[in-house]
Amino acid sequence: MNLDDYDVLIFDLDGLIIDSLDNLSSALQDSVRSFANASEFTHFRKYDLDNPGLSRFVKVNYFCKKIVKNRSVDQSEILRIFNQKSLEARIKSTISSAIFKLYKKYNYKTWIILTNCDATQIFQVLDYFNLTSLFFPNIFGTPPSKNLQAKKIVQNFSSKKSIIISDSESDGMIAKDVGTDFLFVEEFSRGNENWVLQNYYTVPNLSSLI
Repeated sequence: MNLDDYDVLIFDLDGLIIDSLDNLSSALQDSVRSFANASEFTHFRKYDLDNPGLSRFVKVNYFCKKIVKNRSVDQSEILRIFNQKSLEARIKSTISSAIFKLYKKYNYKTWIILTNCDATQIFQVLDYFNLTSLFFPNIFGTPPSKNLQAKKIVQNFSSKKSIIISDSESDGMIAKDVGTDFLFVEEFSRGNENWVLQNYYTVPNLSSLI
């Protein structure tokens, strides 16, 4: 697998460029802990770990609607707490240095970052890791959802061949939905053993693309 045939490279952030999945899971679980009893928290923890690519909005909604459905829980308060914790979670994560070598090789292509990182903090995170210049001005946090933004991105570059590069099946499903190729990078991921998604490319790490 190489990227020579593509004009537009759409990168995820968490679990791909930075090894942040465990830190973010801890932050999200800490954010819901005080709203859950022991069994509810155990249920949510498994759901969170089993679905690393889903957005915080989807996960918190699941917690409120499916796990603690018999009582009222303020989703916005959980999201507010997580927003505070998630910035620290990302900044204390490690980065794949291969991303800079990959950029050196393919800097003539259009680089886009599309991430579940909150739009209010994405520039702080990218600046911290010296990534802003690689992707600017094509930097997209959430909200709105990754799916909606991916559709707009692919439409804007409809005359060019694009690929979504990520660690998660949910991004693979987005790629399938918007009609673009998908590349799974295993290194910082939680694996693809139980995926339903089929017909995608896979590499062990970003270094293998250089």
